[in-house]
Amino acid sequence: MLELQDICYETEDGKLILDHINATIEDHFVVITGPNGSGKSTLAKVITGLLQADTGEVVFDGEMLYSKKKHLHRKQQCKQIQMVFQNPEGSLNPKHTIEKILSDAMLFHKVTDRAHVKEKCQEWVQRMELPEDTLSRFPSSFSGGQKQRIALARALCVSPKFLIADEPTSALDVSVQLRMLQLIKELKREMGLTILFISHDMGVIYDICDEVAVMKDGKIEETGEKEAFFANPKTEYGKLLLDSVPTLPYLE
Repeated sequence: MLELQDICYETEDGKLILDHINATIEDHFVVITGPNGSGKSTLAKVITGLLQADTGEVVFDGEMLYSKKKHLHRKQQCKQIQMVFQNPEGSLNPKHTIEKILSDAMLFHKVTDRAHVKEKCQEWVQRMELPEDTLSRFPSSFSGGQKQRIALARALCVSPKFLIADEPTSALDVSVQLRMLQLIKELKREMGLTILFISHDMGVIYDICDEVAVMKDGKIEETGEKEAFFANPKTEYGKLLLDSVPTLPYLE
């Protein structure tokens, strides 16, 4: 269970990006949606420790991961909470082979040893339905969809409990996007993951999530189970989000 307690984040010029965020995320597939600039990605980076909030605490499974008053347990936070970005290049070193990218992550977090790490890398290549010669290649030789699968493997190979996916399929073709979403759902069940997924796509949101959280102006406007949100949003902005997309089969 992830608990966010009074999280605030300001830019250097004093703009409030996260405005007293309080939320609890249990063992679900939760989607955060909302307009650009609403604070979704900033919140994700605070949870992972990539950004430090100005106030507040992040607690995961009863353990304090972040507090302004305490040191950040960065290594432990990295292992338990992993993130996949819209642009996979950010997490794939272009100078390293895929074998090195995956093995370095697993060895750093001690999920395996040097004697077995290549075998584990090969298992992840198979899981992600990537070419057999993947491990010897560099990131630049792969398509966008393949790179996103490698980034997902890099995040999950350290056996995290919580995955944040920041619009990981928005730049992919529809057919590639569908298979990526299927993989994420399969891995959630297989690994017992809690997933926080950021998306603007209402079709994607309806397909994958258990719960929806709507952000606007640095605040969480509303939360609720998927069926309840799509049937009757609680806020005017939630209604606006649904009204702004074409009629979809599940709403007919």
